[in-house]
Amino acid sequence: MNNRTSVALLGAIAAALHSAEAFAPTTSLRLRLSPTTTGDCRCQSTEASLFRRKKKNDAFNELGPSTPHGEKDEEPEQLQNSRRSFLSATAAVTAATASLPLRAYASTSTSSDKQLNLSNDELKQIILSDVVDKSFLVSADITRSVYDESATFTDEIDVYTMDKWIKGTKSLFIPSGSRVSLVGDVEVTQTEVSFRFDEDLMFNIPFKPVCSLTGKMVLTRDENTGLITSYREYWDQSVNDVLKTAKFGKKSV
Repeated sequence: MNNRTSVALLGAIAAALHSAEAFAPTTSLRLRLSPTTTGDCRCQSTEASLFRRKKKNDAFNELGPSTPHGEKDEEPEQLQNSRRSFLSATAAVTAATASLPLRAYASTSTSSDKQLNLSNDELKQIILSDVVDKSFLVSADITRSVYDESATFTDEIDVYTMDKWIKGTKSLFIPSGSRVSLVGDVEVTQTEVSFRFDEDLMFNIPFKPVCSLTGKMVLTRDENTGLITSYREYWDQSVNDVLKTAKFGKKSV
């Protein structure tokens, strides 16, 4: 669900927790903004994501109603303090991250390094290894030789170059505390690769929240070279539903 350094995602988590103290239901935004139906529809808003433009940050501030004025807060004081600490720390991380230089990874691949015109079965084995063995959705450890250097990576928040997606994903998630499971098989044709996934994402921010989601991945292939030119995630859940699954400091199993 879905890749994610994402200043926007950090802001989304902080805003969601701020507006729904005990993960009470809220009505807008989906780590991917517009409402979706269950299935393979694209969420229009990660749950968590990466390098978001400033104008989109405003949407995160409109998540849901806070506790009504005058209503007694019955949660333990320790839990309230923990959440306040989480929000403060997240804000600090967001501010610090925003000031860092982008430093996209230098591209070391050349056209001669690419694995051109692989058979469907050959490409399937590579993608299977990237998903099952490398958990590339959270580690960003892709087999770069099967991707075109101009490939775009799209989540429900924005579109990124390959280098920015790699940097952002590696900064945002903790692979050792996350879980990525392949659901079903990897389907490969001459024009695309697709598969479904089920994952728990541990964020590399204070208190290390873990959010769960499911979705579908579609990788588009160039018909002439066979290389992947487009990466696109489709989540089954809205961002609010994903955020409400957050658990703090618990490693996925």
